Amino acid sequence: MYRNSFRLTNKEIDEAFATRQFRLVFQPKIDLANGALVGVESFARWQHPQFGVIPPALFLPVLARQGRNQELTRFVLTEAIAQLGRWRAGEENRTVSINVAPEELADGSLPVSIRLALNAADLDPGCLIIDLPERGLAAEPEHACDTINALSAIGVGLALECAQEPLIDFANADANLLDPTSFQELKIGGRAIIQFASRIEGTGLGLMRSRLEYASSHQMRTTAVGAETPETVALLPSLGFDQAQGNAISPPLTPQALLDFDAEAALSKVNGQSPEEHESKPALEDFKAPQTRRERPKPRIQVVRGNARVELTTQGNQGTTTHVVKLPDPESVVAGTRHDGETGAPAGGLMARLQTRLARAFHI
Repeated sequence: MYRNSFRLTNKEIDEAFATRQFRLVFQPKIDLANGALVGVESFARWQHPQFGVIPPALFLPVLARQGRNQELTRFVLTEAIAQLGRWRAGEENRTVSINVAPEELADGSLPVSIRLALNAADLDPGCLIIDLPERGLAAEPEHACDTINALSAIGVGLALECAQEPLIDFANADANLLDPTSFQELKIGGRAIIQFASRIEGTGLGLMRSRLEYASSHQMRTTAVGAETPETVALLPSLGFDQAQGNAISPPLTPQALLDFDAEAALSKVNGQSPEEHESKPALEDFKAPQTRRERPKPRIQVVRGNARVELTTQGNQGTTTHVVKLPDPESVVAGTRHDGETGAPAGGLMARLQTRLARAFHI
């Protein structure tokens, strides 16, 4: 079996930022009522020169431990705004959402960075949506409130990204610390969506319903994040969701691939497929983790009643192949063959015959 060994160093992260190994992909977000593309969410990918595309689950925790989340956020912000500018130049009008780490809500520099980047690109702030995590609001509500007010003043869209476990009682939260009028969108996703779709009467029903009702009462759009199966997508409108994104609709795409994305067709296809027909593909098929060498199967020689049978197993791109070569017994050797004077066996013995037959079998 292969054994994986994978570790990212601080030096590799330095090089990744310096040589622009990070890039963005964009996951479509669609309107569940009409199948229209309403926006995209940006995700960072690391195109490592040795390992290929490294999944975020591997590099994001490393950046967090080393206190480098802010660097990545600034990179995503810069690249997302640059891509927005290219789309606007091509008359492609869509919003782009970016995620920020919880600690960013306590950092007063985030609104400043966003304002400067938008001004430099001469873009309408409304085309950028900032996803603010509930964890950040719960950790430092006063600092988070200042950041939210500053972002609202810029004019960017704000989405409240719910945690999978409830951290804030939205209905009873202090309006001075959590003003629902600051947000235009409520995003619910991850395990909560999957759990709710598979167990409508499960324990997650109350939390899901209360948050959807909270969003409806404050005129927020509701977005399901992580819609991974056709069953989930089909259920979402009846639950009260307006929008959805997830691999069942489309995985994150490159900017070029996004130009060919047909949102209405994608939703129709999902609604028309059975669970067996829809199989999620790995998000990152080109990731090549380091591997140790696999032991090759050893050739096997078997002798039954004086007849030699050789099984030679080879490993190739198409899998494992077994070649079988049988050797004749001494009595089947044609007349005139030179025999050993002491044993009466054909001259050269078993190994000589084996070599000859293998050469014929494999054309060597």
